[in-house]
Amino acid sequence: MATVFVGTYTEPLDHVNGRGAGIYIYSFNEGRLRPEGAVRGLPSPSYLVIDAARYRLYAVSEALEFNGLAQGAVQAWAWDSEPVALESLGHVGTRGGAPCYISILHNHLLIANYVGGSVIAVSLTENGGLGQVTGYVQHTGTGPNPARQEAPHPHAIVPDPTGEYCLVPDLGTDRVYIYRMDRSKADLRSAGEAVKIHAGAGPRHLVFNPAGTGIYLMNELDSTISFLEWKNGRATLLHTLDALPEGYAGIRSGADIHIHPSGQFLYASLRGLASIVCFQVDTGTGRLVQPAWFPTHGTTPRNFTLDSAGEHLIVANQDSDTLVVYRIDSKSGHLVGPRQVVNVPSPACVKIVS
Repeated sequence: MATVFVGTYTEPLDHVNGRGAGIYIYSFNEGRLRPEGAVRGLPSPSYLVIDAARYRLYAVSEALEFNGLAQGAVQAWAWDSEPVALESLGHVGTRGGAPCYISILHNHLLIANYVGGSVIAVSLTENGGLGQVTGYVQHTGTGPNPARQEAPHPHAIVPDPTGEYCLVPDLGTDRVYIYRMDRSKADLRSAGEAVKIHAGAGPRHLVFNPAGTGIYLMNELDSTISFLEWKNGRATLLHTLDALPEGYAGIRSGADIHIHPSGQFLYASLRGLASIVCFQVDTGTGRLVQPAWFPTHGTTPRNFTLDSAGEHLIVANQDSDTLVVYRIDSKSGHLVGPRQVVNVPSPACVKIVS
């Protein structure tokens, strides 16, 4: 049996009429979700990361003010599995507004501040609690879209498979920045020139292939996917394709991206089309072929996740207040279902722990 945690928006923001209570907890067994409770108190816990080895859950609060300063916050919890429950381990400010992504590297949390235009590292204590901000980098620059790229907007910070580097797609500057964490000082150091993506792309999320040799980058503003070669701490842009059907004339708004554990299929959420696209992956070249689109039976599919076996996919429909569960066909990678639709208000992030 697995546990599923769902972060939600709890208050109205520019891009969402948040109505959630906080973090919702579900058990997940044989493709079915069962509610186990909710944890309230943290405003808009919109992105989560889990340290399954230590039973720790971390969430950013996508706020613009915390402790009287222009920043959001990050909170830590210890969680028990039977029954599932969360115990707060405290919170700290993120030194930038609207933190939207969080990951773990070298006993530190890495956080992207969307409105603040910065990325930070936060140390973790011996019991998995929050320590101090040990690294801070402020991005600069703009892009050609005046409504969305008037300033830098880091949208993710993702460690590479070796644990030596982390990559930051910045929606506001059309770049992917590469950092290395100095272990002695525990701060973030530039590891070379940022990778330029085409103008107006709006890089948002990325995922490494299982071999650790390639990167798939979801570009939010034009719903394209770029493939980058990854070698010795350097990323080289090889090609980009449209993730939407030929002739599509609606809203372009790409969101999340994940690869199947087998490395054979790639999935991305398309908010304008209200669908998940599934590509076959040519593992020799990294190229994406044979796209197929599957409706999410809801509005604004933001984040989604796959279970560790690659048998199920759960998508969070932010503006129609649903989680939708699909089975994954093992031969084609296509989504089958939905198997279940669960009501949860304003879901923003869904994570599964086996």
